[in-house]
Amino acid sequence: MILRKELKQNAKKQLQNHWGLSIGAIIVCMLISLIPELLVYIDPESAAIAILITIISLVIAGPIAIGQCKFFINLSNRENPKISDLWFGFRNILRALGVTLLVGIAVFIGAIFLIIPGIIVSFMYSQVYYIMAEHPEMSVIECLKESSRIMKGHKMELFILELSFIGWIILTVITFGIAGLYVLPYYSATLSNYYLTIKD
Repeated sequence: MILRKELKQNAKKQLQNHWGLSIGAIIVCMLISLIPELLVYIDPESAAIAILITIISLVIAGPIAIGQCKFFINLSNRENPKISDLWFGFRNILRALGVTLLVGIAVFIGAIFLIIPGIIVSFMYSQVYYIMAEHPEMSVIECLKESSRIMKGHKMELFILELSFIGWIILTVITFGIAGLYVLPYYSATLSNYYLTIKD
């Protein structure tokens, strides 16, 4: 059994000398994610612009997620995380797009039947970006299979771990995102520690 308290304590220790860098990494990821939204100012009522925003957002979502995972894996392994880690996912953007699409389709299909299957599938494939960050040589299908393998018996455990941050999320909302400068690095570091704990 993986102790949530231990994961969180480890995350805090790893962040001690890297808070500024970690906050910067989160902000960079958020800013990159928001770039497509700027296109709406070209023509707010254009259907073509709306479609373009959706496509660009979909294309960059995977690489950003992989880069963020790479950064926090390095943080958790005490391997000198760098802002340049965030670009790691863009080295193979098609691979990142492929896994984003496949996971999205799998979750969507699961949700069609009932909400619960969709949630189960999302947790089953929750580790794919961490796996891609650590193993760029693995194919999309291999990453999906590996995520499914390491999450066997851990889905409820991860659900409860994420649920334990609900108070922090509420605080982030009521502070209009300001608390997120602390919460998001803490949350991300905790999840990277979780991945490193269960992967073997």
